[in-house]
Amino acid sequence: MHDRLKQKYERIVTIGYGPDFAVIRSEGVELDIPRIVKELREEIVAGVDGGGHLVVGSIKFVQAKRKEVLARLAAKIGNLK
Repeated sequence: MHDRLKQKYERIVTIGYGPDFAVIRSEGVELDIPRIVKELREEIVAGVDGGGHLVVGSIKFVQAKRKEVLARLAAKIGNLK
């Protein structure tokens, strides 16, 4: 899906997720996944862990906190310029 979308849009972020993880890819947007993971770990006591690079990464978390983690992740990405 990400590869198809990047043909149409210059700047995109896609998030694939499961019960206790999220995989993030971006094109034309520098996310700094390690910084985002660090911030989520400090904000949510949910065993948040993960890492990656500026354009791709993954996050692992406690399943019970999925909605909160994904909501905060989306908010952080939405606030990028």
